Amino acid sequence: MVLRFLPDPGLLGGMDEARAERLLEERTRRLAGRGTRREAAGAPVLVVALGGELFGLPLDGVAAVLAAEPPCRLPGSPPEVLGLRARAGRIHAVLDLARLLGLPGGEGEHDVLLRPPPAGGRRLALRVGRALSALAPRPLPGPASPAPASPVAFRATLPGAGEPPVLGVIDLGRLLRPYASPLPGA
Repeated sequence: MVLRFLPDPGLLGGMDEARAERLLEERTRRLAGRGTRREAAGAPVLVVALGGELFGLPLDGVAAVLAAEPPCRLPGSPPEVLGLRARAGRIHAVLDLARLLGLPGGEGEHDVLLRPPPAGGRRLALRVGRALSALAPRPLPGPASPAPASPVAFRATLPGAGEPPVLGVIDLGRLLRPYASPLPGA
């Protein structure tokens, strides 16, 4: 026999027994789940697609997402440097994110303008296949973490998907270190 303590009907003011029972069950579930650890979501990222792969760029490093336009080519630059792009009177070096990650380069639909480093340096933009959305991913456990030299900081899943896709969250500092060095004389 299950012992149930239902409040005095006079206190609830006309609440029927079924509703009172539902409220008690819901409260019991919440109290029982208080000590359980929920999956912590990571910092928000801009989810971008490169071919069939998904990557996350830390949102605090992103200044703007713009439609891609042909950059002004730089003679003698490496293949990952697509050229220069002007935005609001400022020049940004456009880098191909796919080539930086060792993937085949291709036409991109968006340019992601990055925030300049606080210590000063070059203004950079990343050419991506498509910018999809901003989400807070759930980091995967340790064994799914990439090697320390990899530009991918960690792997994560996206919330709200039936079969959640896995994306690599990029460490922008590590990826762009050779390109974002301070300007001479700055």
